[in-house]
Amino acid sequence: MNEVTAPASELRQNWKLLVAATLCAAMGMPTLALFSIGIFAPIFAKAFGWSFAAIMGGLALSSVLILLVGPIVGRRVDRYGSRGIGAISLAGLGIGYASFALATGSIVQYYLSWFCFALFGMGATAITFSHAISRNFSRQRGIALGITLSGSGLCAILVKLFANWAIDPLGWRMTMVAIGAVPIVVGIPLILWGFPRRSEGAVASVPESAVSAPAALPGMTRGEAFQSRAFWLIALGFTPIAFANGAPLPNMENILQAVSVGPEDVVRITSLMGGFILIGRIAGGWLIDHFWAPAVAAVLLLLASAGCMLLAQDQITHVQAMIAVAALSAAAGMEYDLLAFLIARYIGVRSYGAVYGILFGLFAIGAGGGPALLGRAFDLAGNYAIGLICCAIALAVAIVPILLLGRYPVFETVAPE
Repeated sequence: MNEVTAPASELRQNWKLLVAATLCAAMGMPTLALFSIGIFAPIFAKAFGWSFAAIMGGLALSSVLILLVGPIVGRRVDRYGSRGIGAISLAGLGIGYASFALATGSIVQYYLSWFCFALFGMGATAITFSHAISRNFSRQRGIALGITLSGSGLCAILVKLFANWAIDPLGWRMTMVAIGAVPIVVGIPLILWGFPRRSEGAVASVPESAVSAPAALPGMTRGEAFQSRAFWLIALGFTPIAFANGAPLPNMENILQAVSVGPEDVVRITSLMGGFILIGRIAGGWLIDHFWAPAVAAVLLLLASAGCMLLAQDQITHVQAMIAVAALSAAAGMEYDLLAFLIARYIGVRSYGAVYGILFGLFAIGAGGGPALLGRAFDLAGNYAIGLICCAIALAVAIVPILLLGRYPVFETVAPE
């Protein structure tokens, strides 16, 4: 393969995979619930008398399941590929989400729906989608991951617009059924169309000298990865990032109301979250292809920290609210593709699924637990100030282990584990 034409040919050769992975990521787990729960939370609170902490607790439950089951799914994806596992999980995810429409006021039943949504949708997460991209892209891996995982921004835009439009004419129950049908009706055909079969998958990062051995993969074994300095630095950095940047977004509607932003402005600003996430995903992917990824991460984390401090004020203007939401959304947009990119560059793709499954699980614990903790802080104090200040500090501290990763290592090409 010619070095000059390689980057363009990666995108041309794998365009079907890129389209399918992006759209499937938009309807995957936990994305679908993460960006819709904020719309239904006030309805649940009014209808059933649940606290915001209890409602957001469903995200925490799904995060625990990701931590426990994600590594198993990652190993299965390493072994069997992304296509079949992703298709089956999209079906389970859609059914699990639609089951929220059966809510009767029992919090146990509500959490059971979350359990089904997370467990059966586990193969429709970034573990699966980033695995396919990392295996088939090398020189443009960052932008490919950014485009794929920008699906969450697409979801944030479309699911909020659809739910806000559909709840009045259809009712919240039928709206949830309609949202749950999308992964089944749209997602499964997409993944079967765009994802290569196991025998067809390329490993773009393998050099020409290894073409005669298509099973060869660069990187560490599972054992080497879990004992490596890079693994623990990534874990130390992304756990506080997940808590601190994941906490405000699902609570954003209520946060903006608490700082005296008008109801109409709240809808306008939160509807733009998806756009800012898309910008963070794609621009961040381009940046980490061209600049040292930890430095790019440090800049975005500082901006997100400043956004939390803005939202911690007693009252802010419309412009300040836009700036804060833009900073937090852009940083959130880059989180998953940055995690995937750092794993591929510092640990390799040899045991990518297993390693990503564990780190994604740790990240999901933070992303799922953060909204519930921030909701609890609001329930106790009547405002989000203390919680948001803690988020700002955590984002700034997380920069240190990310920068300590150092230069990108160079891996020898070896047979898969």
